[in-house]
Amino acid sequence: MVGRIAAATVLAGLSVTVTTSPASAAQLRFESFAGARISSSGWVIGSSRGADSPCATATTATVAGFLPACREVVAGKGKPDPDGGGAFRLTDNSSFNAGSLLLDKPIKADRGVTFEFDMYQYKGKPPTDKFGARGANGIAFWIVDGAETKVDPGEAGGGLGYKGLSGAFVGIGFDEFGNFSSTPGGPGGPGLKPNSVAVRGSAAAGYDYISGKSLDPATHPLAIDAATRRADAKRHVTVDINSSNVMNVRINFNDGKGPTPVVTDLDLDKLPGQEPLPKTLKVGWAAATGNAAAVHEIGGFSARTLGADLKLNVTDNGPWQGGETGAYNLDVVVNPNLGWSEDPVKLNWTVPAGVTATAAKGDGWACTIAGRVVACTSVTQIAPGAHYPPVKVDVALGTSVSGSAVATGAIEAGLGDTKVTSTVSVKPADLKPVVGKPVVKISSSPNPYVAGGRFTYTASAANPGSGAMNDASIAVTWPPAFKPLKWKCTATGGAVCPAAAGTGDIDITVDLPAGGALTYTQVCTMPVGVVTSFTASVAVVAPGSGCTADKPCVAAETNKPPLY
Repeated sequence: MVGRIAAATVLAGLSVTVTTSPASAAQLRFESFAGARISSSGWVIGSSRGADSPCATATTATVAGFLPACREVVAGKGKPDPDGGGAFRLTDNSSFNAGSLLLDKPIKADRGVTFEFDMYQYKGKPPTDKFGARGANGIAFWIVDGAETKVDPGEAGGGLGYKGLSGAFVGIGFDEFGNFSSTPGGPGGPGLKPNSVAVRGSAAAGYDYISGKSLDPATHPLAIDAATRRADAKRHVTVDINSSNVMNVRINFNDGKGPTPVVTDLDLDKLPGQEPLPKTLKVGWAAATGNAAAVHEIGGFSARTLGADLKLNVTDNGPWQGGETGAYNLDVVVNPNLGWSEDPVKLNWTVPAGVTATAAKGDGWACTIAGRVVACTSVTQIAPGAHYPPVKVDVALGTSVSGSAVATGAIEAGLGDTKVTSTVSVKPADLKPVVGKPVVKISSSPNPYVAGGRFTYTASAANPGSGAMNDASIAVTWPPAFKPLKWKCTATGGAVCPAAAGTGDIDITVDLPAGGALTYTQVCTMPVGVVTSFTASVAVVAPGSGCTADKPCVAAETNKPPLY
């Protein structure tokens, strides 16, 4: 399965796009052709000419109900491949041979289908012409109308068994020699094109040439004539047909560079002179040799429903501001050129540090929020090109968030698992000053007092908030017996005493800045013989602080005489 991964980082208001690996798909048919006993159920072998016949190379004997052994093994002149190390041979490299293999069981294609197989063209016996030395001829992959009850191979040689194939819909020639693009392949075409991939149309359209791609034999050889080992000539072919009947073909040349597109976005419903793609398909292969020859083999065949390719677009309503709210919009779309999204899709979205996800919802999505992670799951089946209902994630930003707020996410569907990052620009919070509740205190020392000794009352009002406490009323009431003794005022934190000293009770209105405080101190000598308790208090009323005229913030202190 071929995966594509992309990730991007964007600023607010732009989209982030991420593409996943294709999601898992239902297996319709699989055959490795590697084993020693391969059931022949559903397989039809054809051999229109030559001494060789198609065979399973790891099979030790020809037994009814299984694909046959190769002729040299049956004759005792050769050894089979190890069990698990074989392939299906269409031809050996003897001259003027032809062989074919058909899967005579219809495969549904209405929701898209992927065919994959390995092919091997090696041990070439090349003649030389103006195009150079090369083996012959090549391997064709057929797609046949699944309703066709009797599928007979076409002409051998350069036509690769496709020209004349009954029920043929489209044929793809992996053509070493080049005749599939010329007259032996059918009408039309550019003429002889060695080392090319060519597509021909249906039987109803006369097997007409549709398109082709010539490949550089130095960098992308379809065959390795000098190779004597199968593994050295391995080529992996992928044929995708989506639910809109658009076909793409890729070849992995086993060079570490991944697949190479050789047929791109071919609309099978619009091929000249033929009907749209049938609802069910049969597939097969054929190969041939002439004066030039090569071994032609296949293996590793699978057919499955075409996997989905999901893309996640992320937008936001930024730029944002600290202390405010925002929202992400998550949009999942299914690639129009691949299959249906049929598996459960899980979407994880992690909001930035200092940001809280407050809600997440979307039609058909089940969403949960745990800490900074939003997890949403959908089991809705979505057609290629269609969108899942969008998911909206509402967020609240802390006042400390500013600069770039980075969110990360992942979308998981079947075998796909792809990550995405989104960055939103955040302005610093517009913090309004906070008027805190004043801290009101009063104390006396010593307590209990000592008759005949010095005695001190200390009363204070402080502003602990981040904003100024304006028009604050401070009232200090001393014990009546102390009036009108003197007091002193001390200011800290930017506060200003209305008067540095005075006598009697205090009743003032002042502005206390953030962190500011006023402290009033009264010192006197307690007369000898006094045995009375004395109480002093301080009360504060400040707008916006919670200390009101009806309910001022008060502190009181009572000093008692010593116990006898």
